Amino acid sequence: MFDAEIAATLLNRWDRNGAQPEGHSPLVLLQEGKLCFKHGSGDVRAADPAADWRLSIEWLTFSDGSHALRVAVPDEPSGWSRWAATEPIQKYETCVSGEYADVA
Repeated sequence: MFDAEIAATLLNRWDRNGAQPEGHSPLVLLQEGKLCFKHGSGDVRAADPAADWRLSIEWLTFSDGSHALRVAVPDEPSGWSRWAATEPIQKYETCVSGEYADVA
């Protein structure tokens, strides 16, 4: 089991039970459990400037390479999605054949 799977389970349980004392972040729970992670957040916007579309993303990257993330549509009453876990991303060496490459 990857760290992100443990974290996603704990964070979703935290959110579901409404266990949010004032000023206490659920990320402190992960730190107390000795899970090492980096926290990040950002927005994804539509490539077309005329489109009024944006998605907020929050993610955690753990020392074992796994990730936990959740998304939200800003200004929507539904708030954030549940946390989801992903396995570490494998880095494979690839060999590009000239037959399939677009070489100018």
